[in-house]
Amino acid sequence: MNRLVVTIFSLLLLCSCASSAKINALQQELRREVQDIRVVQADQTNSLNDIREELRQLSGKLEEIQHSSQGKTRELEQTIQQLGSRVPPPAGVPEGLLSADEDKISKLSGDGADQYKNALARIRTGDFPIAKQLLTEFAQNNKGTAFTDNALFWLGIIHNKLGEYDQAVVSFSDVYQSYPAEDMVPASLYYLSEALENVGSKEDAKLTLEKLVDEHASSSFAMRAKVKLGLKKP
Repeated sequence: MNRLVVTIFSLLLLCSCASSAKINALQQELRREVQDIRVVQADQTNSLNDIREELRQLSGKLEEIQHSSQGKTRELEQTIQQLGSRVPPPAGVPEGLLSADEDKISKLSGDGADQYKNALARIRTGDFPIAKQLLTEFAQNNKGTAFTDNALFWLGIIHNKLGEYDQAVVSFSDVYQSYPAEDMVPASLYYLSEALENVGSKEDAKLTLEKLVDEHASSSFAMRAKVKLGLKKP
């Protein structure tokens, strides 16, 4: 009997030892798997961080490209505008006054300014009917501004170019009558004399030049008037 008890006890002890060994083996295997999972997670985290950094760098490069592109677009627009402004206008269009007006209006923005810029561009390229329409609308919608007398002056030039001399007389006269203190008056008087000559009013043309010389003696157009009046040699 004692021998049987010892045998059973020995068997239980062996089974217990075998179970502990299996449990230890399972635990070790589980630890290895957990460690492997942690390694994989760490690798994935590093990969995600690398991806985020690459995206950040790409985003920065994209913004830099967009900024550079916008700058180049503005430069191109300015270059086109400058090249366009260098195209000589048709004969009979005072280029100095046209360039000065283009420079002044280029500093302004808004619908009215854009309309006026477009009109001047049309004058430079000789598209007088469209320029006439734009300036007529501008003068009607922008009365009393710093560019109203300019618009009327250019309308006079356009009427002259289109052979509409009576209307040219009206436009040039409107400049000095409605805006006597503005800077386009001397030029308007000078070209008014030409329009009056074109309609056969030579005496009125002469009187207009004399008015220009008397009232705006320091202007370049007064000097030109003196030449036409025979008061000064060319």
